[in-house]
Amino acid sequence: MQRMTLSQRIAILAIPALLITANSCKREYDSPPVRTIPAGSVVTVAQLRAMYQGTPVHFSASPDSVNTVYAVVTADEENGNLYKNIYVQDHTGAITLHLLNSGGFYQGDSIRLYLVGCVLSPYNGLLQLDSVDVDNNVVKQATGVYVAPTPTTLSALLTQTGLTGNLQSKLISLSGVEFVDSTGNLTYADPVTQATINRNIEDCNGVGAVVRTSGYANFAGQHLPTGKGTFVGIASYFGTAAQLYIRDINEVQMNGPRCGAGGNCAPVTTLSEDFSSVSNNADVALDCWTNVFTLGSRRWRGKVVGSDFYAEASTVSFDQGNEMWLVSPDLIFASGMHLSFSSAQSNWVHDGLTVWVSTNFNGSNAATANWTQVNGATIAGQTDASGAWVNSGSVSLDSALPSGYSGNFVVGFKYTGNSQTNQTTIYRIDNVQVN
Repeated sequence: MQRMTLSQRIAILAIPALLITANSCKREYDSPPVRTIPAGSVVTVAQLRAMYQGTPVHFSASPDSVNTVYAVVTADEENGNLYKNIYVQDHTGAITLHLLNSGGFYQGDSIRLYLVGCVLSPYNGLLQLDSVDVDNNVVKQATGVYVAPTPTTLSALLTQTGLTGNLQSKLISLSGVEFVDSTGNLTYADPVTQATINRNIEDCNGVGAVVRTSGYANFAGQHLPTGKGTFVGIASYFGTAAQLYIRDINEVQMNGPRCGAGGNCAPVTTLSEDFSSVSNNADVALDCWTNVFTLGSRRWRGKVVGSDFYAEASTVSFDQGNEMWLVSPDLIFASGMHLSFSSAQSNWVHDGLTVWVSTNFNGSNAATANWTQVNGATIAGQTDASGAWVNSGSVSLDSALPSGYSGNFVVGFKYTGNSQTNQTTIYRIDNVQVN
């Protein structure tokens, strides 16, 4: 066996020392600190909105001040339609955030918003939380959170998107709406000059609002749809009127026939309406039905109680009187046709509901039509329990229409009342059948 030299023995003895030195020099990296923002006192979005009482609210870091609100982002800047403005909401309401710098928020982000340094104030009637800094005011809690749009009507937007309205800044959905222009030639905005443009949208009752689109939106050059359908977007506000923003062009689905007799509103031979598509506490807006008032300012409204959907009419104290009509689509008359429906009343004071037919209703103006009252229908009245549904029975329409008539006609449900004497709180109808 060959003996090791002195130098070899020294080298072997040095290995443990080198290992010790190497281990002792191993670098340990510090973990980055977890970014935290103080929580402080927490409020809901509705409570935050209520803090504005006519003068700007500046949020400070004092111990007894409100510091935090939790919300979910419902519209971001990704499609270019919004810039330094996003919309958030919780279960109580919605509000606009005006950002110091663009970016950092995405639809579905659940956030904790630290209010210190922000200012609560309106901009042309739109309440906003101003001076929001993504780095200093926001901690994301989760991503991909779904917020369902609130079903509503254009009529409701006219009164509920103002500074104290419960729809301002909310994600909403509309049905039975169309753009006023039906040529297919107009685009949402001008992508060449990047000019922002307002386009008008309306329902079949002629109630309308503005859809505002930035020239920087990635759909600015797309042509307006020419049909009727559904719209999902943000209910914003400017000056004295509601204006809508599209957050995703795929949420605008208007491919159906337009309002009027030229589309799916061609005369029908039978009718069956259970009001299952109405929105709770919103004006009834059904395809081919007309919902108008001839006195006062109130229309028939949808009502949803559990699984029960129906139309409801009532008088209101701010009107001297109310007369409202819910008119069916055009029907093709044939001898032997019958009408049936259900009705209910609440807090009876007077018989406020009557049923009529007309052969010359123009689709919009109930006051100019000639009406004949339908007799023989059982309608909820004084002797019926409040809220109890009463079946009308099968009522022949032969006697209500001219002898030998062979044209089209409509059925009109008329409610009348006033806040001084005839003030039965509610009349309801459901399950309308004509066959």
